[in-house]
Amino acid sequence: MNLSHELRLQAIIDGTRAGTWEWNVKTGEVIFNERWASMLGFTLEEIQPLSIETWNRLCHPDDLKQSYMLISQHLDNQVPFYECLCRVRRKDGSWCWIQDRGMLVKEPDGTPTDWMMGTHIDVSIEQESQQHFAHLAASVPGILFSFEMDSPVEFRFNYVSERSYAYFGLDCRAIEADASVLLDIIYPADFTDIKAALKTCYRSKSETSCQFRIAVDGAEQWFQAVARPIRDPFGKLVWHGMLTNIDDQKQLENTLAYLSVTDELTGLFNRRYLTRALGDSMKLYRRYKTPFSLISLDIDHFKRINDSYGHLVGDRVLSKIGKLMKNRLRVTDIVGRMGGEEFLVILPNTSEEEAIQIADNFRQVVNQTEFLNEDYIPFVVAVSGGVLEMTDDVTSVEDLLKRSDRLLYEAKESGRNMILNKQSHRKSQCR
Repeated sequence: MNLSHELRLQAIIDGTRAGTWEWNVKTGEVIFNERWASMLGFTLEEIQPLSIETWNRLCHPDDLKQSYMLISQHLDNQVPFYECLCRVRRKDGSWCWIQDRGMLVKEPDGTPTDWMMGTHIDVSIEQESQQHFAHLAASVPGILFSFEMDSPVEFRFNYVSERSYAYFGLDCRAIEADASVLLDIIYPADFTDIKAALKTCYRSKSETSCQFRIAVDGAEQWFQAVARPIRDPFGKLVWHGMLTNIDDQKQLENTLAYLSVTDELTGLFNRRYLTRALGDSMKLYRRYKTPFSLISLDIDHFKRINDSYGHLVGDRVLSKIGKLMKNRLRVTDIVGRMGGEEFLVILPNTSEEEAIQIADNFRQVVNQTEFLNEDYIPFVVAVSGGVLEMTDDVTSVEDLLKRSDRLLYEAKESGRNMILNKQSHRKSQCR
């Protein structure tokens, strides 16, 4: 194909729909092509006479300042090319985004001339799309991200929205450059879940999610990441997702979980939790022969306390005994209220003999504690109890509780204010 250099250059300019500019940096003389004018809604005749002032008038003042600064850097040989994204006013008064590129023309021997030449290309659609996405990323209640994976344990972020700074004080570009910047503030204990989620991503190529804690300003906060894989036009698999703060949700879940296993009046565990804990203790016993003992306690003549002093005083008695139990027992012991005036204590790694002593000491503490009625007049409270150590012949949680209740009933029938155990039916009675 034997085409002239000028014809080929013109075909390229026409094909790329680029506006061309030529500027004499000393005289201010400017040459624009017809496409440059039509890109802004003008004809060349409408913007005559042409000079650098034409550009100065149409370019946004903020971008014009940036443009001249970059041109100065190019003319001082600090950068090989000039490039700037500018807002330029159209004939109808609206603004468009122009990608401005150019360079200083030099003679064949490298001597610089007085002319700079370049192109203007309208990139408004692309810029508006980017701005819409940026606004979306800034408005959603979380951090948008995308990442690629090279293996089940290797990944890198392609994109992290700017809200990462508001959430963690981390620059999004720093996270994109090195994922460990974000990973370093995740609680080490939660890395197992994260690794499992990444393996799921890599192997199943499916949507995945995980929850983990991050240290934010020295405090623990819960976050959830959800990501879905999408193949880009080149066939590469990229995961896109969002990281959201779920700390309020987690706190609510923890509160509900706490309330579901806690007795509201005493703050001790409730029957549901105690039953579950007994089941766990029995499993450990059957598998590893880990011993444990059980103490059942019941307030003596509790109905009489309610009838004599009122239910409010009765509630105070229950609450006070609950506090006494928590203060007297070990951290590993599990203490709760089974219902009414009955309490239950699970003592891990404790023999029956040790449990008897613990129960009797507590019985004595209750005897020596001052309880007050509504008129601040003291009265005495006593408890009875049964002690039972787990053995191979116990068949179930229900069986264990029935045996414990039987011992408690025998203690009540034998005179109250005593602790009774299965082996000897020995009574430890207040004198």
